[in-house]
Amino acid sequence: MELFLKVALAAVLVLLLVRLWPAYKQWQERGIKAGAGDWAAALLPLGAVVLLVVLLILAVRAL
Repeated sequence: MELFLKVALAAVLVLLLVRLWPAYKQWQERGIKAGAGDWAAALLPLGAVVLLVVLLILAVRAL
């Protein structure tokens, strides 16, 4: 039964990828391209999250 579930899950994932492929191609062709300032705006919150996680780890180690 476990093997059947793994095969069924793999089949569902393949069908999902096949179904979403045309939408992905359309998004790539017609999507908005990122500019130079967009990357800095994305990296700022990511850096803040990394800093928060590091501070939380250091706070737990101090206990």
